[in-house]
Amino acid sequence: MCSTQHFSITWPNQMGEAVKAKVATGQYPTENEVIRDGLRALMARDREMEGWLVV
Repeated sequence: MCSTQHFSITWPNQMGEAVKAKVATGQYPTENEVIRDGLRALMARDREMEGWLVV
């Protein structure tokens, strides 16, 4: 089992509504999953950029 950390975040209403909409439409089961998926995408983009810069 992986360890977890708890965060409390504050962001613009538009971003919060976008997260809620993803859950409301059934694209994600929870708000946490929306954020996790977004962070995974950011991390993947960062890895791609690092690989591109190294070449």
